[in-house]
Amino acid sequence: MTVRTRIIALATALLLGACATSDGPDPPPDITASGSGKVKIGKPYRIGGRWYHPEYDPDYDKVGMASWYGRQFHGRKTANGERFNMNALTAAHPTLPMPSLVRVTNLENGRSIKLRINDRGPFAKGRIIDVSRRGAQLLGFEKQGVAKVRVQVIDSGGAPAGQRLADRSAPREVMGGDSPGPVARPPKIETARLPASRSWVYIQVGAFQEFERARQLSLDLKDLGTFSIQPVEATGARIYRLRLGPYATREEAQVHLDRLRARGFPEARIFSDKIG
Repeated sequence: MTVRTRIIALATALLLGACATSDGPDPPPDITASGSGKVKIGKPYRIGGRWYHPEYDPDYDKVGMASWYGRQFHGRKTANGERFNMNALTAAHPTLPMPSLVRVTNLENGRSIKLRINDRGPFAKGRIIDVSRRGAQLLGFEKQGVAKVRVQVIDSGGAPAGQRLADRSAPREVMGGDSPGPVARPPKIETARLPASRSWVYIQVGAFQEFERARQLSLDLKDLGTFSIQPVEATGARIYRLRLGPYATREEAQVHLDRLRARGFPEARIFSDKIG
C-alpha cells in the first residue's frame, strides 16, 4: 500500500475511535506476505510536517507505543511490494529497512514475538511500530488497540544484530608497544551487514590518528544517523575513518551531508563502496 493510502486510512481510524476492535473471522489463508517483496531502504520522506530518514540501524532498540492494522489493509500492497496479510507476523516501521527482523516486547504483560518489517508507518505521535492483527493478538493488545512496547532489531538467529556485529568486528589498538587490547564500543558505531554485489554510498566525516577522537565525534553526532569507524593503514601509520551511512543513493546521502555541513563539517564528502 502507498504511504498516502496508509495515512488516509489511519486518519479515518483515529476519527472513529482511539482503540481498534476485532476484525471478525479470519479470511481464507490464500494471501501470503513472504517471498514476494523487494529489499528496500527508501528515500527520506515527509509526513505531517516531519521528516523520516530510512537507514540501516542494527543497534535500533527503542521504547514507544505500538498500534495494529488489519482487515482494512488485508491483501493490499505494502511499501516493499508484498501483499499485506493481517494473519502473518509482520509490521510497519517508519525508517527500518524492508525486510528487517525485530523483537517486539509488550512491556505491559511481558509477551515477546519476532516480526518482519515489510511496510511503512505508523505516523501518529509517540507510536514506533504498527503490527499486524495477528501480532497484536499474540502480544495481547488487540482489544485495547495500543500498548507500550520495546522494539529491537535482531538477526536471523534472534540475537541483537548490532551487538553481533560489534563482537565480530570491533577494532583493536596497540597498547604498550606490541600488545593488542580491546577498545570499548559505544552504540551506533558499526553499520549493518549489507547485501553483496552492489554499491553503497557513504559520507566520510574525517580521518583521525586516534580512535578515541573518532569515537567521541560519532557520539556527538549520533542524532544524524549510524556511524562506522574503520581502521586503515596509510603511509605506514594507522588512521581511523569516521563514516556516516550507508545510503542506497547519492540523493539520500546528500540530505544528510547538508545536515552535517550545517553542523560545521565543510570537508565532509560523499563516496561509494562496492560491496562483494
